[in-house]
Order: sequence, then C-alpha cells, then structure tokens
Amino acid sequence: MKRFKGFTLQEMAIVLAILAILLAIAVPNYIAMKKRADVNSVATQFAAMIRELYEKIDSEMEYDTYTSAPGGHISKYYIKIDNYYIPDPVTGERSLKIQLIKFDASFTPQETVLKDIKSKTVKLQNALGSSILMDSAGAVATYITFKPNGEIVRFTGSVLARGNVSTFSAQNKIEVIPVSGHGYKRVVVLNSVPPGSVEVQ
Repeated sequence: MKRFKGFTLQEMAIVLAILAILLAIAVPNYIAMKKRADVNSVATQFAAMIRELYEKIDSEMEYDTYTSAPGGHISKYYIKIDNYYIPDPVTGERSLKIQLIKFDASFTPQETVLKDIKSKTVKLQNALGSSILMDSAGAVATYITFKPNGEIVRFTGSVLARGNVSTFSAQNKIEVIPVSGHGYKRVVVLNSVPPGSVEVQ
C-alpha cells in the first residue's frame, strides 16, 4: 500500500510565491480594466443623454430663451450635473450624478428626473480650453440646455434662480475620468453645429 507524501515547506513556499506574483499582475490589471469600463459607460450614457435632451427640446419646440427681463421662455428640459458637490440628503455620500430633468414651472415649480447616471468611481472635468462645467465653488450643480440657434446654455443654482450664466456657440469638451488615477479618459464633445450633435472621443 502506497503512502501519500505531503508537500514540503519549500514546495509550499514556491507555490505561494507564484500565486503572489500572479495576483500582483492580475489585481492592478483588473482595477484598471474596471476603471476603463466605468469611464466608457458614463461617457457613452452622458453623450446619449445630451442627444436625447436636444431631441426633446427640438421636437416640442421648448428652447430656452430665458432672460431676467419679461418675455423669455423657460425650457421644460435640462441636464443637471452634480459633480460630487452636493451630498445625498439621506446618506451624506457624494457621487457624480447626471440627470435629465423635466422642469414644471407651474405654481409650485419642480424638477422631475427622467433619466439619471450615477457613479462613485468616475468624475467630469473641463477639457483644456473649455469652461462649460462649473468648479466646486459654492457647491452647486451645473445645468445645461439649448437655445433655438443650437447654442448651449450653462448656468448654476436653479432653473429660475440662475447664476454663472454662459452661452457657448463653439465646440466644448468634457472629460470623463476616474476619481483616482487619471491614466485613462474619454472626451464628450458637444457641438453647437449641427445643433445637438455629440461625439465621444
């Protein structure tokens, strides 16, 4: 009858060393792959949301011509971007939230979320030469919508009480990057010509 011979301490040490090497290679690659997947997903969804925003505005002729003087029109549709600025009222956690909202300007104005994108691993930033996103000063969300000529309107605060209002007639770029480790990014390109066109680079 054969007796089973167990592993020696030296053999076990070699196996553990090989496993450690494999893990040292696999774990960083998995983390990098996960970050790339998250960035790609947010960039693709964000671009699709911008296209949907313009389609809704254009099909219903609900362009934004708001001015502080009487006669300006408030659109029904906006994209609202909270880039880790405003904590969740229940949990207190901060995350990236991008929402396609429908604004009701009736007696009690309210925002209804039609679609949203949430991420704790990805954030947005202005590309070089672009200023369409606001920074964290004041911890407020950025709103984006369109004018009749296809120009992009950006403001902060709320739909009715606007601050930092700017109109963009040229191409603007928003970078989608991981929260930690900026080795990988996608760029969402917002074009005012043709109106509402968006691409992901």
